[in-house]
Amino acid sequence: MRARFCALLAVAVVAVSGCATAPTAPPSVNVSGNWVGTWQYDNVQMGSGDLRGSFQQNGAQLSGNFNVTGPVINRVAIVSGAVSGNDILLSEPSSGRLTVNGDVMTGTINGLNVAKVTLRKQ
Repeated sequence: MRARFCALLAVAVVAVSGCATAPTAPPSVNVSGNWVGTWQYDNVQMGSGDLRGSFQQNGAQLSGNFNVTGPVINRVAIVSGAVSGNDILLSEPSSGRLTVNGDVMTGTINGLNVAKVTLRKQ
C-alpha cells in the first residue's frame, strides 16, 4: 500500500512540475524603448495615475524602470518579466500580463489591487 502511494505521489509531482514549466512562445515583438501611459484600479474610486519609463528586452528577458503617479506606495517601479509572442508577462514587482499591438500595450497588473494599464511607445 505504501509503495503504491509513493508511486502515485511521484507521478503527481512530475505531472505538476511539467505544468509549471510549460514552454512559452518565442517573442514576436521587441518592446525596448520609452513608453508612457495610464493606469487605473479596477475599482475606479481607488484611484488612477500615469506611467512613464522604459523597457529593455534581451531575447525573451525583459526589464525596465517606470515612474508612477497617483495613489501608490512606490513611485518608482523596477520591473522584470518575459516576452512570449506579443504578450509581456510581468513577474516583479507584481505579476501581470500586457498585450502588445503595434505601438500600444494594454493589460492588467496584479498588485495589492488589480490595475488596468495602457502604454504607448514614444
